[in-house]
Amino acid sequence: MGAEQPRRPRTRPGWAVERSFWRAGFAEVAGVDEVGRGPLAGPVVAAAVVIPRTPAGEAPRAKWISLLRDSKELTETQREMLSERIRAECSWAIAAVSPQVVDQINILRATRLAMRRAVNALPARPDALIIDGREVVEGGFEQRSVIRGDARCASIAAASIIAKVARDSMMRDLDMTFPGYGLAENKGYGTPEHLAALSAMGYSSIHRLSFAPVRLAVRR
Repeated sequence: MGAEQPRRPRTRPGWAVERSFWRAGFAEVAGVDEVGRGPLAGPVVAAAVVIPRTPAGEAPRAKWISLLRDSKELTETQREMLSERIRAECSWAIAAVSPQVVDQINILRATRLAMRRAVNALPARPDALIIDGREVVEGGFEQRSVIRGDARCASIAAASIIAKVARDSMMRDLDMTFPGYGLAENKGYGTPEHLAALSAMGYSSIHRLSFAPVRLAVRR
């Protein structure tokens, strides 16, 4: 397989939503995003990130900040480098919800549960949240949902990056425990190779039985 290629770069995410909260007096603003909603196997993972402002109360200007993008627009090497910087210089937390819980409560509720766990795991309760898509986080937080927020808001982009890097690492580990499905490469998504393995081998305990391609494998 060739080297991973990023999507065509888009305009880097900005700070408009964060600044609107800062002007309203909400100092600690966390970006929240998830990864792993669509795969047939593995957990759904969410992250929350608070990027600290400058002493003057403005957006930070560190070089790595200017490299933030939607995680899908970055190569694996770029994501891993940025994930290290985010973890070193920001307040962050990551949470995962297992495939078994996905099957019990459905993927939408599991996604929201992962987001709530990530927010609650932050070192300090944030004053406000910016959430990717149309999701909401329970707990009485001031919050705003932003469609394509990972491409528009720096805080959400940061959350998308560390969530993606964390889940990819989890899937590589699961590939060693559950060989034959190609999890290190497909990350649990329904690629032709993954579907062929499901047909030949059946499902495993890290597959989502509530997802149709896995149910079909169960019936064979």
